[in-house]
Amino acid sequence: MTGPRRTWPDDRADPTGAVEAVPGGPSCHVDGFVPSGGDTCAVVGEVAVGLDPEGVAIDARTDRAYVACSRSDAVTVVDLRTMAVLGAIPVGREPIDIVIDPRSDRLFTADARSDQVSVIDIATEQVVASIPVGSYPAGLALDEEGRRLLCGDTMGCTVTVVDVDDLQVVGVVAAELGAGAVAVDPRRRLGYCANFMGSSVTVFELDGLAVVDRLQVGEAPCAVAVNPVLDDVYVVNSLASTVACFDGATRHHRRDLPVANAPVGIAAAPSGDRVYVGNRGDGSVSVLGIDGLEWARIPVGAAPGGVTVHPGDPTRLVVANAGSGSISVVQDQLAGPPSVPLAATTHPLVGQHMPAFSLPDVRTGEVRHSIEWAEKKYIVNFFASW
Repeated sequence: MTGPRRTWPDDRADPTGAVEAVPGGPSCHVDGFVPSGGDTCAVVGEVAVGLDPEGVAIDARTDRAYVACSRSDAVTVVDLRTMAVLGAIPVGREPIDIVIDPRSDRLFTADARSDQVSVIDIATEQVVASIPVGSYPAGLALDEEGRRLLCGDTMGCTVTVVDVDDLQVVGVVAAELGAGAVAVDPRRRLGYCANFMGSSVTVFELDGLAVVDRLQVGEAPCAVAVNPVLDDVYVVNSLASTVACFDGATRHHRRDLPVANAPVGIAAAPSGDRVYVGNRGDGSVSVLGIDGLEWARIPVGAAPGGVTVHPGDPTRLVVANAGSGSISVVQDQLAGPPSVPLAATTHPLVGQHMPAFSLPDVRTGEVRHSIEWAEKKYIVNFFASW
């Protein structure tokens, strides 16, 4: 690292310390798969990176991963060959997503609580600019052909468009409530923005920035991916625990594919025959075939989200585990659908009575017990409780 290192407050974990990979730890064991051979899928390493990692960008030239750690307010740099943390680059508050532009040798982070995009020079590993965008930016996508960065502004309900060479805002697209994750279809020159609270996807032209369609999807869409081969578009519906598939040409809804609990991340394989889905509520990554079947489910760290395919090795994935403060490196060597279909599983607590629990009252501090609300309707919110 040649850039500045973060000085970590006492209440934060310092990811730049001595952190070792865990090549044989519990989170690296995948039941039902052999760690070598031709028809395999397994975690090959896990690295602690910081607090609440979300987005991951990979530089194929150096085999380094750059991880946006949202509660560390930093980007952690990991050498994927040695599974070692090289350091951390401080950015704005709560960086959620991150993309790399190889042509300009720059990284871009969406700093949600700073309402900005930070620009990092990869060679010096220093922030060289901060670009004001809409309120609470949470998703990024690069239009490499058009030399534009798309930034989904969750509270602003917009997509801010930035020229990646001049580092200037060149336009704003009106989206809907909870605009966040964005994706690019370079073939059709279209952009897609998932509107988390609008249960929709805004489709717009990359060149003219005009909105051309609105796709109705399931509850809480929070990730979008474009199939580079089949021209399909996939949308992760987190609360519905499904992946919606649309025809990229007609935007006709093909079907919804069930996955594990609370999916929040997705990446399309370059081969076009599968997508990878990060299941936050299940601690796993689903290998979902375009045939509609789940080919494998790979246990990773706690609360996985962002899933990124290595641009130099399409069989390797990097998964950000927000709950365990780590990344998992996954090797997918499945040649195609498994010879034995993946068995459907149900959590043993499904259908059982809710266990008793006690929690302090946020107003008085008094400990309250679940028995007090027996036979009554109430809501328990566990979201982001890690």
